[in-house]
Amino acid sequence: SIPVAPTKMDLKQLTIGLDYVAANGIVLSTEKRVAIDTSLVLLQNAEQFKHIAFWGKIQGITTDYFIAQGYNSDPFKRKSFMSLDCIHWAQLPEMHEILIKASASIRTRFTGNPAHEYTVQEAGPNADEARPELPAEVTALRKEETKPDGSIVATTTINEERRLAATVHLIDHSARIVPRGAFRKTTSGSIESCRTFAGLTLQDGGKLDNYLHCRGTESLDAKTPLQKAKLDPSLDFLDPLSDDIPKGCWSIQYQKGASCVALRSLVWPGAVFYHAIGTPSYGHVYVGNGLKNNDLIFMLP
Repeated sequence: SIPVAPTKMDLKQLTIGLDYVAANGIVLSTEKRVAIDTSLVLLQNAEQFKHIAFWGKIQGITTDYFIAQGYNSDPFKRKSFMSLDCIHWAQLPEMHEILIKASASIRTRFTGNPAHEYTVQEAGPNADEARPELPAEVTALRKEETKPDGSIVATTTINEERRLAATVHLIDHSARIVPRGAFRKTTSGSIESCRTFAGLTLQDGGKLDNYLHCRGTESLDAKTPLQKAKLDPSLDFLDPLSDDIPKGCWSIQYQKGASCVALRSLVWPGAVFYHAIGTPSYGHVYVGNGLKNNDLIFMLP
């Protein structure tokens, strides 16, 4: 996400971030920049966030969805907001993992109408299998039907607003990253921004090991005690991009005369991360149709 200055209504922070990702084809009109920068400051004051950022844009057939995120001390606890005009923002709902899974199976483009409904059918649990307790808002959207052969088919109805929230979650899970050293884990277990972070060097900026997923750990938990012994627990507490599968799912390039490094996700085309070499400036943005590239495994050499 591209940060917006918390106390200023100028375009400095947003403009700098967009300038870094412009080489990747991501641009906003002056009108949109002014509207986003102004409205997000108002949203930050209304929600009392310490940090707020422009997340990106998911393109619809008739209308595009603009996304922003805000958080306080913990960058892992974020709230997402959407807007159709970059002025009025509405909070996206929290999504249950079952609804996220159902949303991920939708392969059509977003329409641009938040009320548009999708119907997703999938195999339900076996008849003798224990069913997990689901929240009321999930059971209201989900119906199970038993077929003549005894199999169960689950049908879930999801509107586009919920699908949008699920897609933002999935993109964040795969493509929201931070440079190594930008955050540190304290002895009490809390995560905080590292004020001494001065940026990666030119050499380190070209290595995937120096970029970490901003999410709960997955590949790190699978490492052996010997592998963990080589890590710095205060800095290496997140999954590095070098562990991502399939290998080659990230494109890394130096840009602007090697003063900036850009990482592009090939799993979620349109997700771009930038880091200005030797400075604490970094950010990411997504501009795309919200569809995952499930064919990547067949496209890699």
